Amino acid sequence: MPDDTAQTQREDRRIALLGPVLPFRGGIAQHTTRLRQALDPLVALRTYSFSRQYPRWLFPGENDRDPDLEGYAEPGVDYCLDSLNPLTWSRTARKIRAFGPQALVLPWWTVYWAPLYLYLCSFMQRTGIPVLFMCHNVCDHEAAGWKTRLTRKVLSTASGYLVHSRAESDRLRHLGLQAPVWIHPHPIYDQFPPAQGRLPRRAGLELLFFGFVRPYKGLDVLFQALARLPSGKDYRLSVVGEIWKGGDDYRAMAARLGIADRVEFVSRYVSDREAAEYFQRADAVVLPYRNATGSGVVPVAYHYGKPVVVTRVGGLPDVVRAGETGFIVEPDDPRALADVLAGLTPEGCRGMREAIGELKREFTWQRLAEVLLSGRAELRP
Repeated sequence: MPDDTAQTQREDRRIALLGPVLPFRGGIAQHTTRLRQALDPLVALRTYSFSRQYPRWLFPGENDRDPDLEGYAEPGVDYCLDSLNPLTWSRTARKIRAFGPQALVLPWWTVYWAPLYLYLCSFMQRTGIPVLFMCHNVCDHEAAGWKTRLTRKVLSTASGYLVHSRAESDRLRHLGLQAPVWIHPHPIYDQFPPAQGRLPRRAGLELLFFGFVRPYKGLDVLFQALARLPSGKDYRLSVVGEIWKGGDDYRAMAARLGIADRVEFVSRYVSDREAAEYFQRADAVVLPYRNATGSGVVPVAYHYGKPVVVTRVGGLPDVVRAGETGFIVEPDDPRALADVLAGLTPEGCRGMREAIGELKREFTWQRLAEVLLSGRAELRP
């Protein structure tokens, strides 16, 4: 009987989720996949994803699919959308209408999706299906007036928003959007594999900069900070992730600052198994961002019990207990960053694991799914 009741409750709550999932790579695909997995036991769920996300020329990386997941398809997902083929937009919209969900959940992070999302949201409005945007970045990192106007146009079609920080909630209000907003910190990425300890330590202090290297992430600020460290500070920095533009410039800068022998560049996509090794070796993970909404790197660092050094931008301070799970410095301030890095020790970093464990128990995918469902119950088309 309890199983029958649970099944009835699931059928009474019908949710459609649309977005990139595995085998697509990157933080948004990881997030949508974990959200799907958290929602699946709680509701009658249909998930729609892409057969193709981007034209090849628009994606600067090697590939937008995880090479370790070749041929993989996430169970129960309909990979029906081609962002370049409007016929698939129409077919997918009709599938969603036929399913009859109480809400359609859409991740939002870049204006590239504006044409597709405007079509889908207009269709859902005519059908009476409310749309809930899971806003990773309300506005693109590379801001422009036309992007802001287009963002406002798309997001104004929503019945509600779910965000990971108060800063993103404020951005929605700054755009003049008045639909309800729910906030929950970015959950911990708990699906990453355990490390095998294959990377030997190279120095007294191991630092990690992880993820796509883009100007707003402030790698140059980190280099300037490292150049300020006392000459006797024994450290190594691993820069792990594709550099979409300016890789030679970063290497030249490291050489010019005299830190080239302290910096290792791994300028390519790394699998989850390989990423585990870099996080495991690191004593601390550094995010010297100039601007940000949040970061999926922090939850991965916490998953491996590693403290973070972040800047006071966007939602990053919301997920760091200063002095307990990491450190917070002002953006674009190499001196302040150097002061923190100079004080880091492996022993001090290990001492933060208990507080990091507390956050791991608080920032869960189940809780995010519950917040989403509580918001769904209040939505109006």
